[in-house]
Amino acid sequence: MSRSTPLGLLLALAVAASAAQAQSVAPNRYGKPPPAATGNAYERQQQAAGDARRRQDEATRRAERDRLGIAIDANRQRLEADRARTDRRRAAAANPAESERLRLDYEQRRQAYEREREELERRRAAAESRPAPPAKP
Repeated sequence: MSRSTPLGLLLALAVAASAAQAQSVAPNRYGKPPPAATGNAYERQQQAAGDARRRQDEATRRAERDRLGIAIDANRQRLEADRARTDRRRAAAANPAESERLRLDYEQRRQAYEREREELERRRAAAESRPAPPAKP
C-alpha cells in the first residue's frame, strides 16, 4: 500500500503537468488572433494606412449625412414655430388687412424655408451618391 501511494502521486503529478502544459500552449480565445505574417512590414504598413483612410472617409461621410439631417430637421422645426407664431399674431390682429399682411409675410418665409430644405436635401443626396474611394490592395 505504501508503494502505490508514491506511484499514484507521480502519476497524478504527470497528468497535472501535461494538463498545465496543454493549457499554456492553447491559443488565446479571448483576444484577436495575431495578423498573418504574409508580406513585408512595408506592405502591412500600407495596408494599415489604407484601412485607416477608408475608416476616416466613412466617418466623414457619416458625419456629413448626420449634419445635413440635423439641418433639415432644424429647418422643419423653425417653419413649424414660425407658423404657430404667425397664427397667434393673426388671431390677435386688429383688423383683417393686418391679418392678411401677416399671412403674406409668412407665405414668403415659408417659401424661403422650402428653398433651404430643398437645397439641404440636394446636398445630402449628392453626398450619399458620391462614390467611395477605391480600396487599394
